[in-house]
Amino acid sequence: MSELADLVDVSKQAISQYETGKTKPTDGTLNQIAFVLRYSADFFRKPVPANSSMASGVFFRSKRTARQKDLKSAEMKIEILREIDDYLSQYIDFPEVNFPRVDYDYNGIEPIGNDIIENYAKQLREYWNLGYGPIDNLMNVVQRNGIVVSSTKLKLQKLDGLSEWYNNTPYIFMSRDKDTNCRIRFGIAHEIGHLLMHAGNIPPEDIVKDAVHKKLEDEANRFAGAFLLPKETFRYDVFKTSIDHFIQLKAKWKVSLSAMIYRCNALDLLTTNQLKYLNDQMTQRVYWHHEPLDNEMPIERPFAHKQAINLLLDNDIINPIDFVNAIGCLPEELENYCCLEKGTLTPKSSGQIVQLKMR
Repeated sequence: MSELADLVDVSKQAISQYETGKTKPTDGTLNQIAFVLRYSADFFRKPVPANSSMASGVFFRSKRTARQKDLKSAEMKIEILREIDDYLSQYIDFPEVNFPRVDYDYNGIEPIGNDIIENYAKQLREYWNLGYGPIDNLMNVVQRNGIVVSSTKLKLQKLDGLSEWYNNTPYIFMSRDKDTNCRIRFGIAHEIGHLLMHAGNIPPEDIVKDAVHKKLEDEANRFAGAFLLPKETFRYDVFKTSIDHFIQLKAKWKVSLSAMIYRCNALDLLTTNQLKYLNDQMTQRVYWHHEPLDNEMPIERPFAHKQAINLLLDNDIINPIDFVNAIGCLPEELENYCCLEKGTLTPKSSGQIVQLKMR
């Protein structure tokens, strides 16, 4: 509030009163707020969406040093995603939610055992009829089963994604700041782990506690490894300890070298010396931050909202201006949320000059 007050040139108390509804800003002040925050004034005039008792806590894939301000900013993005989905659902029948929930005995910071997480991952693969081989397109799988997914540049280096259940619908919001396909796929599997194991089972006030957050992140990471690299089949692919062999496995499984090495350790597939040898090769070749095949693998993008909007626009069911005004975001931000081509929602000038005639 202090930062916004300085930018708008009003007092912090005034901003507080605007937020609580005790006073209303003048049109001039509202326009300045909209300009500073890069939202339309309509965004602030529309009714606040009703809260729901069916909302779970929000799970962040973030470093513990992430600022609360940044986490709150990201949390608002998933609320806007819900508004977009609600708006489009007036016209489009999206796939129904086909996602199990598991019994989770929450016991503070006591971690879930590896065997239990392995079983959760196996059950979900069986539930979605995925078998035990590599998942060709994980983005397609999750959207086909009713999970709402969006991605955009969060510009927050310490936050990769977030997820929540809301009114019996699972939502995942991913950052495009570190955009490799393996990273995106692991992030989605990580959020699936939260949605499956944690959402609705843990008090929201506990989620933000450092010790609990660390435990939940570790469990979601272990789930992601088990889900993407099932022990039933992956273990038989690991028969060499050269990094070049793991690059071949990366092309097959679409999982990063570092995640596969971690998975080998979790499954006791390699000795301590073999793991050290692999890690040394990663260091020598400078693969920890940029791996082979990262630039060659096509990025899996969310497509459900993009398809819905293009369908509605092509059939003149909605027009871009109505959609933009209903959500209240700038056109370019909505294009990012929905993975639309740049300019899809931007009003286009015909470029035509009206020809006048003499009487």
